[in-house]
Parts: sequence; structure tokens; C-alpha cells
Amino acid sequence: MTMNLVPYISFQGNCEEALEFYKAIFNGKMTIEQRYDVPEMQAPEEYRDKVLHASLQFGDNTILACDTFPGQQTKKTSGDVSLSVLLEDREEGRRIFNALAEGGKVNHAYEKQSWGDWHGNLTDKYGMRWMVNCESE
Repeated sequence: MTMNLVPYISFQGNCEEALEFYKAIFNGKMTIEQRYDVPEMQAPEEYRDKVLHASLQFGDNTILACDTFPGQQTKKTSGDVSLSVLLEDREEGRRIFNALAEGGKVNHAYEKQSWGDWHGNLTDKYGMRWMVNCESE
């Protein structure tokens, strides 16, 4: 039996922009499944082009995402949940870390840690927390 844990992340009207950002970093494929233009959503005219449901696939990974309904706020976590990327190539880890950090806030630089692996963590410009990890080569 196959089971996958798939994060579903919400944005405040900039989901498509964020997924395009992640798509470029991870060389992924983004699919917008549905927008708020479906009549039963009764979204305001100016919100009908926002993302109701989308997916980003890269490698064997999937991230699902949406924009919150108009007028609702995204709920930021207390910082106890991060999206963690595990890599085998230290330099690819550095490239991904630096790209995710663009416009965001580095919490801990991507560098060799006391336990021997490479690790860094950050909050990207969309408010998502990331950890980038590479086992020591």
C-alpha cells in the first residue's frame, strides 16, 4: 500500500505567484485545477481569477495550494511546521536554499552543521518556513 503525505498550503491572493516561484526553483509542473470563477463559489468579480485549487509536482513530490476565500485571513503557524527538502547534492541544496531565501528571511544559513550534515532554514517571501538538508558527502 502506498501512502503519501502532501502539504496543502494557503495564500492570501498570491497563490499563483508563489507556485510559479516554487516551480522555477524545483523545476516543477504547476497545474491550476480550479479558480474562484465557478458560480457556486460566489466570489467577487475581482477575485475570480484567484486559485481555488492547484498542484505543484516536482520529482516524486506534490504540494497542493489555494488562495483563501476573499475576506478570510491565512492562518500563520506558530513556526512549528516547516517544509523540509532532503537532498543528496550539497551544491543543489545551496542553490535551492538561496533561491527560496530570495526576498525572505534566513533563520539559519545553509552550512555544515555540528552533526556533519548541511542544513539551513528560512522563511520565504510568502511566509512559508523551509528547511534544506543534505547528508554529508
